[in-house]
Amino acid sequence: MRGDLVKIVSGTQMAAIDGEAINRFRIPGLILMENAALQVVQYILELMPQRRGRVLVFCGKGNNGGDGFVIARHLLRYGYVVSVWAMDRSQVYHGDAFVNYEILIKQDVPVSLVTEGDPPHILNYLDKDDLIVDALLGTGLSRDVSPKFAALISAINDSRAQVLAVDIPSGVCANSGKVMGTAIKARHTVTFALPKRGLLLYPGAECAGRIVVVNIGIPKQVLDKEVVTERLITAESVQALLPERLQQSHKGTYGRLLLLAGSPGMTGAAVLTAEAALRGGAGLVYLGAAPELRLVLEPKLKEVIMRELPGDGQGNLDRDGFSRIQEESNVCQALAVGPGMDPGYSTLTILQQIMEKISLPLVLDAGALVALALDPSLLECKDKPPLILTPHPGEMARLLGIDVKKVQDQRWELAAEKAREWNCVLVLKGAHTVVALPSGKIFINPTGNAALATAGSGDILTGLISALLTQGYSADDAAVTAVYLHGLAADLLVAARGLRGHTASDILSFIPAACQHLDGLVLTGPGDYVPLRLFDHGQKHKERVKNNEKTGRPYYDEERNQC
Repeated sequence: MRGDLVKIVSGTQMAAIDGEAINRFRIPGLILMENAALQVVQYILELMPQRRGRVLVFCGKGNNGGDGFVIARHLLRYGYVVSVWAMDRSQVYHGDAFVNYEILIKQDVPVSLVTEGDPPHILNYLDKDDLIVDALLGTGLSRDVSPKFAALISAINDSRAQVLAVDIPSGVCANSGKVMGTAIKARHTVTFALPKRGLLLYPGAECAGRIVVVNIGIPKQVLDKEVVTERLITAESVQALLPERLQQSHKGTYGRLLLLAGSPGMTGAAVLTAEAALRGGAGLVYLGAAPELRLVLEPKLKEVIMRELPGDGQGNLDRDGFSRIQEESNVCQALAVGPGMDPGYSTLTILQQIMEKISLPLVLDAGALVALALDPSLLECKDKPPLILTPHPGEMARLLGIDVKKVQDQRWELAAEKAREWNCVLVLKGAHTVVALPSGKIFINPTGNAALATAGSGDILTGLISALLTQGYSADDAAVTAVYLHGLAADLLVAARGLRGHTASDILSFIPAACQHLDGLVLTGPGDYVPLRLFDHGQKHKERVKNNEKTGRPYYDEERNQC
């Protein structure tokens, strides 16, 4: 796995990074604050280029409030109609926030005070053309917000104006993503230097809206020094992993996959997985299923090769038919087991034999995972092949013998712990899918949306991971690349057709567009769909904007990780 993926830090780690920049490199906090605010201002210039509507900047008592004062000063310089609101008088502020409060006062900029009864009065006249800048509470929040802040946050959330959060929505814990009593629900969050854990962990992630990461001048030596095991998957890192499709190549060049899938009533899962594997680049896909399913499967599959394997007479694979599975696997580069399979003891026996006698990279999903929960000790086998598990939270809970809520409350920690314990790559599906490696590192996926919350979307992911394994990817790279592509296909689908009314087959049809996106080619459809991007203002970007204004087409911007 590439080492240049974006680190994800807690509020505590970010404070240490800031301290290192200030103390070791002698970069004054005032300069970091100025840089941070200027990046927010630049984003607002893009968001409201016509400078219509009012901007209300709410400033708390810490450095987050200091950022707000600087933002207000520069927005005024650009000609915006700005109202500045502080949570107390300047004498109560301290440090860099106090300095920037005083600068406004000395320039005769009115700074109004928020009192207990003010919030509804302040905000009830706003409309959708106005912008609220939330600079109330930053990444150091560790307790529930006070009643005064809570009342203001509630009024902001009830207003019609769009909200931009500075660094993190006020009320969200940067370490855990917990909402500390109440929290701002932002449409945009401009966060500094590195993404914070609380922006990607729920429920905090629900409050962040579109996340933008900006460079505020912290030296690379400081960012590289911080030991972080949590990384964000980016378009650039996935793009670098995509293999070249050679002109002089054939189907054998891209590998063969053996897929064991399907049972009576669940043939659709087998079809979706097989088709996703082909769209993911596998040269040949062999679908192994019981003879009773052939008449159902073959009419649905045009490009997939059906392999009849010994069955139990009811449409399930027979535990005594392993020799045929082994024979078919001899010509393949990867093996996937589980989509649509009956999760009984026959499947468990087949799994045991596979893990003992077949050394191919192995992906387990759905029925295979439920069967594995009957005997989790199978995961302790020392000589098992390279293994990828792809549970959703319910399947993970069953494997661990705990409830789903506990899985969701500790998604990152449990994924990392079990990937180490089971010596596997663990793909814990859900909002911001987690890819955990045996080393303890985890990778968080920023792509995807609620269109994936439909039957069959997990089968597509299994097919994509398996396809990449057949093409020679390591288990780590296959999982990371596939979850990004999977989510991106859903993002492109929603961008083109809206959020509702889709099936897994619709997501499947957008896999080529996701690959095209990563290849940097022109796309069709609107492009405001990538939830996290790396923010940059370069000449290259300006030229692309100018060119695409002429053509009317959206474009892919590698630097900004968006279309």
